[in-house]
Amino acid sequence: MTDPTIGERSERGYPLLALIREHGRSDVHYLAVAMVARVMATFLSFADVFLIGLGIDALFNDEPFALPFLPQAWVPAEPLSLLLFITGLLVASNLLTNLGGFVTEYGFGVFAQRVIHDVRVSTFDAAQRIQLGFYDESRTGNVISVLNDDVNQLNTFLNTILSAAIWIVVTLVSAFVYMSALNWQLALFVLLSGPLIGGVNVWFSRRLEPLQDPVRTERGALNARLETNLSGIDVIKSFTAEEHERERVGASSFDYFRTRFASRRAAVQQSPVNRLIVGIWLLLTLAIGIYWIVDEPPLFFTGTLTAGQLVPFLFYMERLTLPLKNLSGVIDHYTSAKASAKRIDGLATVDRGFENDAETALEVTEGRVTFDDVTFGYPGSDQRVFDGIDLTAEPGTTVGLVGATGAGKSTLVKLLLRFYDVDGTDDPSASRTESDDGDGGAISIDGRDVRDVSLESLREAIGYVDQESFLFDGTVRDNIAYGVSDVSQGRIEEAARTAGAHRFITELPDGYETRVGDQGTTLSGGQRQRIAIARAILPDPPILVFDEATSHVDNETELVLQEKLDELTADRTTFVVAHRLSTVRDADQILVLEDGDVVERGTHDELVERGGAYATLWRIQIGDVAEVPS
Repeated sequence: MTDPTIGERSERGYPLLALIREHGRSDVHYLAVAMVARVMATFLSFADVFLIGLGIDALFNDEPFALPFLPQAWVPAEPLSLLLFITGLLVASNLLTNLGGFVTEYGFGVFAQRVIHDVRVSTFDAAQRIQLGFYDESRTGNVISVLNDDVNQLNTFLNTILSAAIWIVVTLVSAFVYMSALNWQLALFVLLSGPLIGGVNVWFSRRLEPLQDPVRTERGALNARLETNLSGIDVIKSFTAEEHERERVGASSFDYFRTRFASRRAAVQQSPVNRLIVGIWLLLTLAIGIYWIVDEPPLFFTGTLTAGQLVPFLFYMERLTLPLKNLSGVIDHYTSAKASAKRIDGLATVDRGFENDAETALEVTEGRVTFDDVTFGYPGSDQRVFDGIDLTAEPGTTVGLVGATGAGKSTLVKLLLRFYDVDGTDDPSASRTESDDGDGGAISIDGRDVRDVSLESLREAIGYVDQESFLFDGTVRDNIAYGVSDVSQGRIEEAARTAGAHRFITELPDGYETRVGDQGTTLSGGQRQRIAIARAILPDPPILVFDEATSHVDNETELVLQEKLDELTADRTTFVVAHRLSTVRDADQILVLEDGDVVERGTHDELVERGGAYATLWRIQIGDVAEVPS
């Protein structure tokens, strides 16, 4: 399956680094302090073995207790005092190591959470500003996967893996420094294994990286499948399709499992190879060291080697196995985080099209709406929905849009709202005149092309009620006042009365403070519809759009809304999309759409008298036909 967020991503060379730099610049001081603390804590964590090794030689082999950067005059000569001195150094080293660990965790934690917060909010903001056509082509589950799974993967990397990567580097460097202090010749011998280990891990990293993109894609597909199924659970149950959907979810889950297993199979091979290389070098070093102590310096080695030097040296070598063991996990998480960064960057940089709009605000003086030779086809489709449609809605009038399903009624009003743009709008920032409308025609309000004004001002001028009547999880009051700040309770109740909703709201358990549940599930369809209408008219917009606003209401509710229609549309230019012709019976102008063309227009009485398509639909709905035409 093609993931559009992957397909649209910008191919930056270092997407993960670019993302951290972009969103973590203001908080980089937390990262800097954490890194310094990690270096200090890791380096000091090796000191205990080094001090014990020096102490053994000083107390039992009469070797000097020579600690780098420590003046010899500070070192006690008497054995008991020296023992206490070494113990004090061990305690101080332990305290500083733990303090460094605390600062490390705090610094990385604060940095990670601040970056993740900024990434999540900015990515969501980018997602909600993408033109609507993107969501026609993309599954919502894929977008949610980016906002949730990929951001969480980045969170894991910043919170844990970044710190672990620094710990690995500092551990390797610290071990080499301590081993060099003990015996620089053996340290150089151990260093010879570095190119081999480095080459192996670079090879594994390059092998793992291309395996991560399919993992993210299949996880998005699985999330999309789960989200779709849970949204349509009532349909699944009504068709007893649980077993069928179980198989489809199982197939999506297996695709995710297959890609994830492939990446993990490659990752788990890395750690044993690292341990094998270190193990071989450890055995070689042990053999050389024992021979050196017992007999003489072997091969090209010179000088002396004591047991107090060899034991901590071997301990440090053994300590190398742990970071090299963890290196495979770090590389796996890094490549996974890099793939997630690509998807986050991809979603954030999807072309917003005409959502990057003009800055001039729309001022509605009369409310005259004109569609002039409008042509439109959905993005990615060769089929046109409209091919030269003309329409003028005079100020304060009501226009009814009727026709069969798929005739283009809802699409027409969505063009007014600029959910989509007319054809030929290649440069949304370009100024247009009446004589230069492009191939797709123009839509204007009071003579102003809607493409020449800001989307915010355009949509603030239009109250929109769609057939779904989506409500947010919150109170009734919150939903009616949605998008309007500092609104009084009186205005909210006035809007509810106008929409015919006040009475049933006051009968709810907590009135206007009653929670409606996710998507308004605690309310009936008619109740949700009336709250949506109240929400649309609360800002007192000069233009109203009802897109099948009575599609989910009962006859009683429809009668209430029809009685309120005059009040709702008073002094407003109104578009009413309807299947029920009774809803538009009193409209000043009714347009009958068929295959994207206006086949009839006029008032209700004119169209019925004309005896055309509208008259046929009207007779069908009032039951005045013997047979429904096919």
